[in-house]
Amino acid sequence: MTTSTKAGRPTGSTGQAEVFGEKELKQVLKIIEIGNHPERNNAIVIISNYLGLRAKEIASLKIGDVYDGNNIKKTLRLIAEYTKGSKHRDVSLENKVVISALSTYINARSETESINIQAPLFKSQKGTAFSPNAMARVLKVIYTSAGFPNASSHSGRRSLITKLAYAGIDVNSIRQIAGHSSISTTQLYIDDNPHKMADILKSI
Repeated sequence: MTTSTKAGRPTGSTGQAEVFGEKELKQVLKIIEIGNHPERNNAIVIISNYLGLRAKEIASLKIGDVYDGNNIKKTLRLIAEYTKGSKHRDVSLENKVVISALSTYINARSETESINIQAPLFKSQKGTAFSPNAMARVLKVIYTSAGFPNASSHSGRRSLITKLAYAGIDVNSIRQIAGHSSISTTQLYIDDNPHKMADILKSI
């Protein structure tokens, strides 16, 4: 029996993408610095890990979704056509790391082209928008290059959800941030880390 391969997911995997802690994410970002398209790839990874966006959602973004022509917007509205469940949701862009990554990337683009807010936020080598599968492959290549072959385009999403859960954020709030329709789906994303569980018990 053969298992089909999905973009960004190892053949035969269960779909539970690797989860990053701060140390692992720093390792990924360090690899990006010395690779091709560092500003673009840094912004993609930051959006994935800090906002929990899916590959399809990242690929669908236009410059005007995050930038008003002068500054990074405070809120990203993911319209229905961007999302998996065809339901819009609002995502805060006020995190300083997110603002810095997007500002650096847009400033870098402005040095080589006129910024058009209707243009794709992230462009492929051909200068066109990424497809969802192509965006998933970009993330997969970045993570593999950083030494995490079991990571996929869902790793950032799982990492954010797990981080919020361990920080004590209620599951319903996490569900809304992730754009899930049910709490049970959100719970599936939370990584069962025995070392983290041990730390929690030690602190009681």
